[in-house]
Amino acid sequence: MAIITEELVRDILLNGRGGPRLLNESPVQVDVWARFAAADSEPVDLLLTPMEATPAARLAQTLYRALVELPAIEPRHIAPLEGAVAARVSLDDFIGQILPLTGLDVAARFEELITLVLAARALDGGRDTPPEGMPTAYDLFRYADKHRQALTPDLRATLLAVLLRVAQRIGDADGEETGDDRPRPIILDFRRARSRAALREIWVGPELFGGRPGRVDEVLVWRVALNRTVYPMGVSVETIKADAAQRVFDVDCRSLTWAVIDSGIDAAHPAFRDHDAGNFATRVDKAFDFSALRELVSFDSLLGPGQLDTKAEAIAAKLMVSEIEARAWLEELRADALAGRPYDWERLSKLLEVPVGDLPPVGAGQPDGHGTHVAGVLAGDWREDDQSVYRGVCHNIRLYDLRVLGTASRDTEFGVIAALEFVRWLNRRNRFITVHGANLSIGLVHDMANFACGRTPVCMACEATVASGVTVVAAAGNWGAQTYRTAKGDYSGYAQASIADPGNAASVITVGATHRERPHEYGVSFFSSRGPTGDGRIKPDLVAPGERIDGPLPNLGFGRLDGTSMAAPHVSGVAALLMARHPEMVGDPARVKSVIVATATDLGRERYFQGAGLVDALRALQAV
Repeated sequence: MAIITEELVRDILLNGRGGPRLLNESPVQVDVWARFAAADSEPVDLLLTPMEATPAARLAQTLYRALVELPAIEPRHIAPLEGAVAARVSLDDFIGQILPLTGLDVAARFEELITLVLAARALDGGRDTPPEGMPTAYDLFRYADKHRQALTPDLRATLLAVLLRVAQRIGDADGEETGDDRPRPIILDFRRARSRAALREIWVGPELFGGRPGRVDEVLVWRVALNRTVYPMGVSVETIKADAAQRVFDVDCRSLTWAVIDSGIDAAHPAFRDHDAGNFATRVDKAFDFSALRELVSFDSLLGPGQLDTKAEAIAAKLMVSEIEARAWLEELRADALAGRPYDWERLSKLLEVPVGDLPPVGAGQPDGHGTHVAGVLAGDWREDDQSVYRGVCHNIRLYDLRVLGTASRDTEFGVIAALEFVRWLNRRNRFITVHGANLSIGLVHDMANFACGRTPVCMACEATVASGVTVVAAAGNWGAQTYRTAKGDYSGYAQASIADPGNAASVITVGATHRERPHEYGVSFFSSRGPTGDGRIKPDLVAPGERIDGPLPNLGFGRLDGTSMAAPHVSGVAALLMARHPEMVGDPARVKSVIVATATDLGRERYFQGAGLVDALRALQAV
C-alpha cells in the first residue's frame, strides 16, 4: 500500500498555530498512527488500556463482538489481562471500531471535516461541482497541506484516518496496475501531475470506510499503544562477594523461590540439580509458557467455530491429559470470555504449564540458552564427582520458569505483563508467598513521545508486582553505546537516558553492567544503559558483573554471555541471600532494595552510570 510518512503523521497531530506541540492530545499514541501509515496493509499489534472503571475482559468482549463478523487478514488474537487488551488489527478495524471506543465520533467529525474541506475548496476557486457534496482526495490533501494547524485534536485524528484510507486505496490501485506493492510516501508527491490525477479520481465520502464511519456508543479505551517487542539483554560471584557471604553466614535459600521471566530454563541441566533430593531431581519446580498465552486465550481462538477441538487435541498431547479434560478447561475459559469475566488463572495455568526442561526450538534471531544462562548465574550448582564445576549466587534456591521469549519474532509486552500478573496470582492463593522475587533480563525500548517514563504498561505491571510483596530485578538495557549519523558521517558514542523498560519503573531494582573481575579499573561497561530516566530519576540503581559471564547453556552446555542480562541475576541472588538470612525481609521489597543499594561499593563513577555502585553481598548481609 502507498504510505504517508511518519513526518506528516507527526505534523498533523502535533503542529499547531502556535508552533509544534510536544505532547499528543489523542488517546492514540503517535507511533500507532505512524505504524499504520507504514504497515503496507499488514495488521498492527496494539495494546489497549481500558478506562479506569472498565474491566479489560469487558473491553475485549466488546471489541470481539464488533469485529467477529468482519473479514481479517490474520487472526486478531484479542486477549485481555488485568489492565490491558491486546489486539492485532487492520486499518479498517482500527478506524471503524477502535477509534470510536476512545470517544472519537468518527462519523460526526468526518461530516464536519468534509464541510471544512468543501468550504476551503470553494475559497480556492474550485470550478467543478463535486457530486453529492463530496470533495476529492486531492482537495483533502490540499486542505491538509494548508489548514491542518487550525484543526481540533479530534479533527486532526479524523483527517489522519481519512488520509490513511485514501493512501491505502491509491496503493491498492497502483499495486494492481504495476504489480509493485512496495510502500511509497505519496504525500511528498501530491502536487505532481500524475499524483494529482490519481487523487482527483477518488471522491472522499462514507464509502471510503466501507459504509458509515464508526459512531460512539460507549467510551471504553483510555489509551491505544503498540504492543512492543521484547528483547533479551544479553569468577563474577567472587566479585560481588557472594562466595564470602555464603561462607560467613552459611545462608540457606532452599525456602525461597525466584521466577526467571525469560526464554526458558533447561531444567535437566546438572547446574539445576536438587542435590538434597537426589535421583536427578531439579530445583526448577514449574514451567509456564506465556509466549503461547495470546493465541490460547484470545477471543477469536476461544469463540471461533471449530477452534476448541483443534486446541484441545494440541493441549492434550502437550500436557499428556485426555482430550476430554483439555476441552473441559477450554470450555471454562470460553464461558469466561462469553460473560466478559477475567480469566481464571487456576484453569489457565494448567493450559500454560509445560514440562520443566522441555525447551522449544530456538527461533530466528533469538539467542540460544539465554534463560538457562540467566538462571545459572542466579541459582547454578553444577557438581561432578562431588567437585564443584560451577556455582551461581544462590546454589539451592528454587526456580519458576516463566517463558516470554518464544520461537516467533512477536514476543511482546503482553506476555511479560501476563507473567507478572501470574506471579501476583500465585502469591494471592495462599497466606504465604509462593514466589519471592522475579528476574527480568529483558528489555523494551522506552518510547518517550508516547509514555511518561516509568508509566508504560510493563512498568506499571512491575510496580503492582512490587506492591504485592515481590522483589523485582530488571536489566538496565544494552543501549549505552549508539551510532549517531552526522553531517560528517556515522559517529559512535555513548547514550545517556537510555534505560530500557521495565528498568524505568521506580520500584524495581535496575541493574547496569561492569567488568566481571576488575570493576574498579574498568568501571561501567560500554554497552550498559545509562541514566537518568526520562523524568530525571537516578537509574540504574547499581551495577553487577555483566562482561564475559560464565554460565550453563542447554544440553549440558557451558559458555559465556555478555550484557546487563547477566548482571541482573547477580543482584537477584543477593536479594535472595538477604531474605534467606533475614526472613523478616520476605514480602518487603522496598527494604530489600534499600539495603542492597545502601551497601553497594562506590566505583568512583558518575551516579547516572553506576547508580550506587557495585552490589556487595557480604556488606548487605552484615548491614542488617
